[in-house]
Amino acid sequence: MNKKIIILSMCIAILIMTIGYSMFISNIKINGTANITSTWNILFTSIKETSKTDGVIVKEEPKASGTLATFNVAFTKPGDSIVYEITVENKGSLNAIINKINATELGSDAIKFEISNIKEGDKLSHGASTTFNVTISYNGEILADPNLKDNELQIDITYIQDLEEKPEKEPDIIPTRLSQKILYDNEEKTDTNINFGEISSDTNGKGLYYTNKNTEDNRVTYYFRGDVKNNYVFFGGFYWRIVRINEDGSIRLIYQGTTANATGSSATIGSSAFNSMLGDNSMVGYMHGTPTTYTDGYGNYSGWSWHSTTGTVKMGTGYTFDNKTGIYTLTGTIVDGTYTETYHNYYTCYSQSTTCTHMIKITQTENDGNTYKLMGGETHTGYWSTSYEQAHKNEVNSAIKTKLEEWYKEHLTEYDSYIADTGFCNDRSLSTGTGIGRVDTHYGPGARLYYNSTKAPQFACPNTKQNLFTVSNEKGNKKSTQKVGLITADEVAYAGGIYGVANSSYYLYTGVNYWTMSSFSFSSAGSVASDWYVHSTGTLYGANVLSVFGVRPVINLASNAEVTSGDGTKVLPYKIKVK
Repeated sequence: MNKKIIILSMCIAILIMTIGYSMFISNIKINGTANITSTWNILFTSIKETSKTDGVIVKEEPKASGTLATFNVAFTKPGDSIVYEITVENKGSLNAIINKINATELGSDAIKFEISNIKEGDKLSHGASTTFNVTISYNGEILADPNLKDNELQIDITYIQDLEEKPEKEPDIIPTRLSQKILYDNEEKTDTNINFGEISSDTNGKGLYYTNKNTEDNRVTYYFRGDVKNNYVFFGGFYWRIVRINEDGSIRLIYQGTTANATGSSATIGSSAFNSMLGDNSMVGYMHGTPTTYTDGYGNYSGWSWHSTTGTVKMGTGYTFDNKTGIYTLTGTIVDGTYTETYHNYYTCYSQSTTCTHMIKITQTENDGNTYKLMGGETHTGYWSTSYEQAHKNEVNSAIKTKLEEWYKEHLTEYDSYIADTGFCNDRSLSTGTGIGRVDTHYGPGARLYYNSTKAPQFACPNTKQNLFTVSNEKGNKKSTQKVGLITADEVAYAGGIYGVANSSYYLYTGVNYWTMSSFSFSSAGSVASDWYVHSTGTLYGANVLSVFGVRPVINLASNAEVTSGDGTKVLPYKIKVK
C-alpha cells in the first residue's frame, strides 16, 4: 500500500475549579492559552516524549510553558505509537482533587488514544505535581488508507478544592470544621437538572447541592434545597438553619427560634414594616436616599386588594401634611371602622394610627364575608426622588435594618468574632424602568423570579459597592453597623420556593409571612414600592414595604467555625464551639 503520513494534532482542554473556600476556573489547552489567578494555580510544567516506534516522525519538539502545551507528530504505518508524559503541578496554596475526567476522541478510528496514570479522586496538594501518560497510536487493524487529516483528543479534567478527606467513619477528634462536617454528612450533588420554575420535591431537588453558575466570581457555593432534616445549628443561644456554604467558605444561617421546633411567629424575632414610607422607588432599599420633591395626591388605582383588615382602622374626612417631616395627619371627623361603602371618600393611614407618610382616600371597597378589603383609592404619597442616586443612595436606614441591627447588638455582640462579614445583598439593579421617583420599575430579583418564565435565581450580587451590605468588608458598601441581614428571594428560590405556588415541604416554610432582602418593583398606579417576602404558605410574593411581616435574621458563621457535637438534625443540631 502507499505510505501516507497522517498528521496528528492533539488538544487537551483541562477545566480546573475549586469548591469550598474559593472558586477559580482555568482553561488549559494544548495549542491554546488560559489565565490562572490568585493562589489557585494549577498548570503544565512539562511535556516530554518517553517512547516511540521507528515509524513515528516528531514534527515539532513538545513544549510545556505555564498553561500552553504543544506537540505535533506524524505516523507512517499501522502499529506506530508514541507516548507522552505530561506533568501538572499545583503551584498555588490550595489543595486540589480530581473530581471528573472526560475524554473525547475526534476523528477516524485509525488513531487510538489511551490515557493512563490518572484517575478521579487523585489528590494534588499545594506544592506537589503529578504526571500522566497519553499514548497515541496508528491502529494496527487499519490496513487500508484511512484518508484522514487531523485527529484530536479533548480531555476535560475537573479539579476541585480538596476540603480535607472525608473520614470513613464519624471523626473521633472534635471539634471539627463545620463546612467539613456538612460535606461529610451529606452527598453533595450538582444542580444542573433542577427546574427552578417548580417547587422543590423529591424529584426536583432535596438535599445538598453545589453550583458555580451565577455565583460571586464564579466560585462554588453549596446550598440546601427542599425538605431537609439535617441543617440545624445551635449557636449564640438560638437555633438556626443552614442556608449554604458561601463562596468565601463562610456558612449562612437563618434564624429558627429559641427552640428547634419553632414555627410561625416563634421562628421570627418579631415583625416589622420593611420601610416607613411607600410612595417612591427609593423605598425598596434596605437603605435609601432622601427624596426632596413634594407632590400630593399623586395617583389612583382600583381593581386589586391593596390592603385588607379583619379589625378596624382610623379614617378621617380631611388631612394635613407637614412638609418638614413628610407626615400626613388625619383631620375632621375621625372614626374607627372597617373598609365599607360608608367610608368612601374618607382618608386613612390603613392602620390604627392617625399619622403616616402614605395616605389613601378610599374610593372602592369589598367585603368577602370574612375580610374587609380596600380595593381602590387616591394615593397621597408626599416626597419623591428625581435621580437614581438620590433614590438609592445608602444614607437612611430602613425600618427593618434598624430592627435587625438592634437585635444583633443585644443578642449576638459577644459572639461577633465567630461571625463573618460576608455581606447581604439588597439587589436594586434595574430590569425595566429608571428606579426614580414614581416611575414604573421592575428590579432584578423581580425579573429573575417572576417575569422570567423559566425562573433564573442567582447568588451573585450586582453592583456590590452599592448593594452588598457589609460592616468593613471592602467588597461591599460598609454601610452596616452589625453583621446581620435577611435572606434573599433568590436564596429562597434555590431552597425550593417559587412565585405563587404554595410549598410547605421545604426547610424555609414556617407558616408565617416574613421578609426577604430583595427588591421587587414600583407601581405608579398605586404609588407603591414592593419587596419580596415568603408567604405563610411557603410561596414567594411581592408586597408593599409598609406591610408588617415577620423578621428572620441571617448571619454568616466564619469559615473556621468548629462543631463540638451534633449531626445537624433537630434533636442533635450542630453545636458551634465558642469560648
